[in-house]
Amino acid sequence: MLSHLTGIVFDLDGTLVDSALDFVAMRAETGCPEDVGLLEHIDSLESPAQRRAAQAVIHHYEMIGARQATWMPGAAELLQAIRAAGMPMGILTRNSREAASITLEQLNAPDMPLIAREDARPKPDPDGLLQFAHRWRKPASELAYVGDFRFDMEAARSAGMTAVLYLQADNIAYADQADLAFSHFEELNTWLAL
Repeated sequence: MLSHLTGIVFDLDGTLVDSALDFVAMRAETGCPEDVGLLEHIDSLESPAQRRAAQAVIHHYEMIGARQATWMPGAAELLQAIRAAGMPMGILTRNSREAASITLEQLNAPDMPLIAREDARPKPDPDGLLQFAHRWRKPASELAYVGDFRFDMEAARSAGMTAVLYLQADNIAYADQADLAFSHFEELNTWLAL
């Protein structure tokens, strides 16, 4: 099903790992409306002091999440299979580089390129995904982006990549934006024909 792929990029939180980020608390403490992304809200704040305070809140919760993160069922095994097959893989996240790096280190993840919010315009902008295509010298049509949120599906589509949704109880509404949806990483392993 995905045997045409020559590379794969993953979202981190909610896809490869469960870091139990407290988005309700982050929204409440930063004054972020429900229908606006946290990073977009921070960018809209008028004063540098307000932006710094909101960034500190996000950093605090991301660091808690990084230290308590656990693998999603089957995710670690899939990454090992991709590594063994020699397929390029990477991570694109809206998290900070520090939080994402700590998460990956804590979980002893395979070494792979990481593009965090300091490195690219945040999803749903396709900038980070296009950086992977450029880095790997591959057409975007041969790559997939796997995520759990609408921003992930939108970024993949804008980049011209296959949009793959990690389906969970609370994100079924995004399935119509995905090219494929799966509920366990074993399915993705089968589709990749590794």
